[in-house]
Amino acid sequence: MAALNPSDIINAGEHVFIKMPSDNVKCIVLKAGSSVSLGKFGTFKANDIIGHAWGNSYEIYDRDSKTRVYHPEGISEVEETANNNREIVDDPSSQKLTLDDIKALKSEGLKGELTGEEIVNKLKESHATFDKKTAYSQAKYLQKKGKKFHKVFTPIKPTAYSVNEYFYVKNPAKIRDIRMDTLSQLLSYSNVHSGCKLLVVDDTQGMIVSALAERMGGKGTILGLYDGDNPHYDIVKYMNFNQETLDTIKVLSWLRIHRPADEKTPDEMQDVTQLTGKDLEGYHRRLKAYNIVEESRKTLFEGNFDALIVASQYQPESILEKLLPYVAGSRPIIVYHGTKEALLETSTWMRKCPDLLAPQLTESWLRKSQVLPGRTHPEMSTWGTGGSLLTATKVIDQPVQAALTKRERLAMEKKNAEAKKLKRAREEAESAAPSPAPVVSAEDATNVAIEEEEVIMTTTITTTTSTSTIEPIDDDNESRSVKRVKQE
Repeated sequence: MAALNPSDIINAGEHVFIKMPSDNVKCIVLKAGSSVSLGKFGTFKANDIIGHAWGNSYEIYDRDSKTRVYHPEGISEVEETANNNREIVDDPSSQKLTLDDIKALKSEGLKGELTGEEIVNKLKESHATFDKKTAYSQAKYLQKKGKKFHKVFTPIKPTAYSVNEYFYVKNPAKIRDIRMDTLSQLLSYSNVHSGCKLLVVDDTQGMIVSALAERMGGKGTILGLYDGDNPHYDIVKYMNFNQETLDTIKVLSWLRIHRPADEKTPDEMQDVTQLTGKDLEGYHRRLKAYNIVEESRKTLFEGNFDALIVASQYQPESILEKLLPYVAGSRPIIVYHGTKEALLETSTWMRKCPDLLAPQLTESWLRKSQVLPGRTHPEMSTWGTGGSLLTATKVIDQPVQAALTKRERLAMEKKNAEAKKLKRAREEAESAAPSPAPVVSAEDATNVAIEEEEVIMTTTITTTTSTSTIEPIDDDNESRSVKRVKQE
């Protein structure tokens, strides 16, 4: 048999979610040698489940709180009968056991003298109208009583799904009402994968950062920007991450993005050679914190992030204006908020921004359903909103004509028109300027004069004012005209 991965077994010192028969979930930290109380469902020893694989259910079965693996019955088809609930009246008198008898059964169950299944069978046998119920009503009755008296629990491994579901039911405000279906869409839109580099503003107590780190599997970088002096990533501790995964998460305060002019390094503040004892330990702590901040600054200013994810209580536009220059081209931008109306203004701002393409606002809807043979139907109660997502894509750094705003496009057209006008004026000036007279000899000048006289003679003879047409010239007229011109 192959050895199990350490993450596939239950280890001491880890956070564990315990699901009880009532479907309530309890979060505990397993300590070796300790006992864990589940209230009316009994107590079990932590050592009984440490080292075992996740996914098993356990039953508490005796006075010493011993546990054993519980194998529930499989789901089977419910056989239809001729019974109906028409004549059944919901009256406490149909139960033959008194309240004191039921309390005695509960106390025996807590002591380990009776199992939960035995208590449920006694209640069924003493119920006067149980046999008159329909098969579906009988199954529902047994399930309802089993949630009260069965002493069965299931350890659940902390994952992004189980942690989100636990806090969404217990304290949704802590994670800013982000539901698992919305979180899964956020992971899909951000294209998170092993080895990527992400820039995150997470005010969900680390719920988004935890989901991203789980998906990346310890490969890549997550830079989280937070407000205040310390990061508020409380949920990260519930995920039982190893050190390799924790090292991928870097944090940087908004207040320390730019180094103050009067900030000094630990070496400039003190002379290390003069420190001893606690003073030297304090110096090393300050030096470590300083190096962490410097490394986070370097990561931010290097840019080329593969995605920008914002889930903040502040106006998203102010955050996007500061962080968009650090995101590489053709990368996704995702903004989460608990209400859709809060993102409408941000959506309008994105449509006007030349650096963003195709903004889209979505809101998911989720409803649980009961899935059983012959009894599949949506549950009567459901959740409220799970939050909304605003997504867009950052265009490449080289702007194109389609990415320009109307004002920029008009300015460019005006500039091109002025350049063409200036070029046309220069060409006209060059063509209108007189060319310099060429230097010729006396013989050439005489020949030119004779040619000019012949041209004048020809044009004088060949023009007619009445018809404005050119007539043919005969030889006699030409000779007489030449003599007359010479005499003149």
